[in-house]
Amino acid sequence: MGYLASLTVSGIDAAKFLQGYVTNDLDSIQPKQGLPSAITEIKGRVIANGWCYGQATQVTLVFHQSLLETVKNHLGRYIAFAKSEFIDEKEELSLTATVVEGEVEFAPFGWGVMPSTGADNQLNHLTVSNEFPIVQENTSGLFLPQMLNLTQHGAVSFTKGCYLGQEIVARAEHRGQVKRQVFRTNRPTEPVTVGSNVNIADRGKCMVVGVAKDQILLVGRLPEST
Repeated sequence: MGYLASLTVSGIDAAKFLQGYVTNDLDSIQPKQGLPSAITEIKGRVIANGWCYGQATQVTLVFHQSLLETVKNHLGRYIAFAKSEFIDEKEELSLTATVVEGEVEFAPFGWGVMPSTGADNQLNHLTVSNEFPIVQENTSGLFLPQMLNLTQHGAVSFTKGCYLGQEIVARAEHRGQVKRQVFRTNRPTEPVTVGSNVNIADRGKCMVVGVAKDQILLVGRLPEST
């Protein structure tokens, strides 16, 4: 699954600007608490997800390293109209089960991140075992937040103002239109990677969204669906 990356947006309108492009409410942003978050496109599909932290004038986004240029290109279309800019990016961060004292704690699991050279990367194990898939290049733009369990993990606010894709995400939530969801199962004997399709008896064709040593995460239809 690789590593995580981070991208920092700085400027007088940093949080105000990003409020229109992320699913969580940046009015609650904190400097040492990573809030679950996702960036969606106009059809409500998740471009990238992970966490964000900081303050009104400087916000750091954390997501999969394979999407660094994708996120920069997506937000770059709009950032020119805000009093903000990209000031810092880190391409390889390890996800850890515990937090170094004084560093950012990633909700709701209490995880931390460190430079890849200084920690054992537990990204695969932690995200799969907690059914918290991290979208990467092969799965970007394919799924609504609900299909990835992001609403259950607090990554989506249904009370904040508008953001790109918000209307579709809200409609899917309140009208019960989401017919696919994340589930965990044992890793098959044949090789699988994120983005692979796997046929499951009661769920049809499913897409792999996370791979750990012994288990995988897939998105597939609900078992009772036809």
